[in-house]
Amino acid sequence: MRFISHLLPSVFLLQSVLAFSSEQPQTGQEHISKRIYIVGAGIIGATEALYAFKDAEAKGERISIEMFDKNADMSKTTAANITPSLTPDEIVSVVPRGQDLVEKLKIPFNQPGGIKVDDVPGVDNSVAQNFIRAALAYSKDDVGHAERTQTLLKMGAMSMAEWDRLYNEADSELRAIFDKAKFNRCGELKNDAKVLHTGYRADLIYGVPNAESRAMSMRKDYLNLGFAHTELLSADEVKKIDPALRDFVDSHSQLLVDGTRSWNNDATALYRPGGCINAAIFVPALHNYMKHKMGDRFKLNFNHKLVGIEIKDNTVAGLLFENGARTTIAKGSEVVLAPGEAVGTIDGLGLIEPAYAGFAGASLRLVIPLTEAQKEMYRDFDHCMEVHQEGIVLAWQARYLGGKLDIAVAGTKAFYGNQKPGIDQAFAKNRNLVQINMINDVLPQFMSIALGRNTHGTKISAEELQSLEDKKIARRWVGTRAVAYDGFPTLGAAYTRDGTRLSNARITTGLGSGGVSFAPAAALISRYAMQSAQGEDALFTKVLEFADSRRDPEQNQKQLEAGL
Repeated sequence: MRFISHLLPSVFLLQSVLAFSSEQPQTGQEHISKRIYIVGAGIIGATEALYAFKDAEAKGERISIEMFDKNADMSKTTAANITPSLTPDEIVSVVPRGQDLVEKLKIPFNQPGGIKVDDVPGVDNSVAQNFIRAALAYSKDDVGHAERTQTLLKMGAMSMAEWDRLYNEADSELRAIFDKAKFNRCGELKNDAKVLHTGYRADLIYGVPNAESRAMSMRKDYLNLGFAHTELLSADEVKKIDPALRDFVDSHSQLLVDGTRSWNNDATALYRPGGCINAAIFVPALHNYMKHKMGDRFKLNFNHKLVGIEIKDNTVAGLLFENGARTTIAKGSEVVLAPGEAVGTIDGLGLIEPAYAGFAGASLRLVIPLTEAQKEMYRDFDHCMEVHQEGIVLAWQARYLGGKLDIAVAGTKAFYGNQKPGIDQAFAKNRNLVQINMINDVLPQFMSIALGRNTHGTKISAEELQSLEDKKIARRWVGTRAVAYDGFPTLGAAYTRDGTRLSNARITTGLGSGGVSFAPAAALISRYAMQSAQGEDALFTKVLEFADSRRDPEQNQKQLEAGL
């Protein structure tokens, strides 16, 4: 038996290995046909659990699912603190390519295109340098990059269809969870009417020179994916389909002599495929759904940070956690590693992982109290979108909830290597201030209510943001999005450093900003890697080729140069 870990004291490791041989699997569950252990209880882990349950139910099998998460509860997870935008291309733009990455690392995060942080020790370490070196090597393969990008876009479109299918085929209990989480599908329209929340949405672009050209480039990508209704929206169309944006439209357009409005050069809107879901509601509710459906066969363990795995006969035979707990993996079981934002977990377990790094992302949520008259006025307010500025893309959800206005935004990244971002660091403070001012640019009527002053055409100060925090109206958050050097997720089989494939373990991680959008596709394709008879699904096969944890850009480049 081998034991792999870099994080625990050697004396404890010896005691654990000796104890392992006498530990037996749980008893009293002999009727269970398969046990599944999922490390990571975020959106990826929860989706993995749902598919495992649905598949077993369809086959009439009884399985057990045990999940582990390093956090104390779901409120501390990334899923509970982000603002998911469901789009087919959300994953594509996290990692700058090659020399572009090097140049952006020279520019402070608060400058256009910059991702550099100066107040975080340890960012420029060996992990970061390995990532940069791999990204530079990868950038030499333009043909391969184009193919990977198109594969990701196809995977994204497939994932949007899969979200739709999960909703349409859900039982009444699961359907209610989707509805409570304000699920809005992303998919092709069923008719030509320009309305929101039927598969398309109105995304805003402003503060960008020649904004129309930017929108036209985006439109081309969506048309190529088959989203035929994608088109630019006039200023008047935006006011018609989303009246809450009237102040934004008036501030970024000119009134013409015929009474219509024309966008300024630096602003426009795009009617494009897009939806959303409130992950903070959806993920814990999905856990509860699984518990209700499976009873004692479903278990969720918090405060369980995985720090070691035990290997016997090329299978994972045990999991060890930082709190001293251990779990024996019975024969015939499956282990799914879905660590999400926990940068470097796969490598830290002694398994092969492509060069990795974390990009910090900030989010901001406002919960604004309303008077009775305001409640009546905004009772039907409900929309989601993306708001684009130069170097910034905010995923955005804003709606009336529980008698209050709930506005949540997330976006903008900085390179953190394998370091953990903090809420009091310059990146989080600055980006949250930028975000609240973008909220004020788009919905000044709501910021005016929150601050008790007319905020139209003004800037929100750091002191005002702090006052909203003190009043519990604003909540700031910063977290990490783990990515591989090429921006592609890492899916499928797990390998030890000597190249041995583990027969009962696989990986579903490294999705960066596309974790929610791509969760269904990532889970399905990762599951596909373990099937003995895989069939001939060309997209799944291609994704698994690119997502292989053993991929090495330097080796790929050598093969290209050799004509292999």
